[in-house]
Amino acid sequence: MTEGQKFAHKPEELLSEMHQCVLVLTINRQASYNSWTSALRDDLARKLLAADADTNVAAVVLTGAGNRAFCSGQDLTELQEFVDGVNIEAWLNRLRACYDSVRQLSKPLVAAINGVAAGSGFQITQFCDYVVAHPAVRVGQTEVNSGLPSIFGTWLMWERVGRRAIELALQGRLMAVEEAKQLGFIQEVVEQSKVLDAALDAARRLAKQPRVAYKLSKAANRQFDQERYSSAMEMAFAAYREAFNTGAPQRDQPIFREPQRPKGQSVCELIL
Repeated sequence: MTEGQKFAHKPEELLSEMHQCVLVLTINRQASYNSWTSALRDDLARKLLAADADTNVAAVVLTGAGNRAFCSGQDLTELQEFVDGVNIEAWLNRLRACYDSVRQLSKPLVAAINGVAAGSGFQITQFCDYVVAHPAVRVGQTEVNSGLPSIFGTWLMWERVGRRAIELALQGRLMAVEEAKQLGFIQEVVEQSKVLDAALDAARRLAKQPRVAYKLSKAANRQFDQERYSSAMEMAFAAYREAFNTGAPQRDQPIFREPQRPKGQSVCELIL
């Protein structure tokens, strides 16, 4: 079995469920702290595009299965596919397609953070219109901890907190929910058992806004930072190419240095 086959699309890794008019998408890779694979991101992109065109869907909530993680970022074992710097272009293009689909959703998109949100798992929440979490949640840009350049995530944080983003990214630390809320990364904090319900309430509340006005407002908001978004993406991709071509992530990631670690290892297991 090739590495690509190991990380092939599995429908059960992104669950879909309608709650009246709200589509709930649940990342379901609990063994790896709900870490991403390219196939999972592809599926998310497809489902968001379909939801945008579906008149029965008024809003979308994105969450994670279980109570340990919302999404711990990239599944590091998938990166073994380009330990010599090969195959990375397809991976980068699929990552961009996923992020584009999240940004382009014209309907309300709410994140229900049920556990840790790290790296690209944290980044995806910052494209959402509203973010709900509970007091034990931790979020942040942890990519440097696993040997990956932190470029795009730093820009996302910069858009909210300015130069404070540099400190947060270079330390690779997770923020407690109080700090994250104060900085604007999270909008609402509720009890752990009420996160999904609060996210559904927020989604329905936003869905009651005049549809055309909401859609046009989101489209304009995307244009406000489209140039910076594209520039940050290109800078991040250039850094990833350089890093993998020099072999730095292969040397620096514990998962590459310690091959006895189980498959499905995610950044979350390296930082918790």
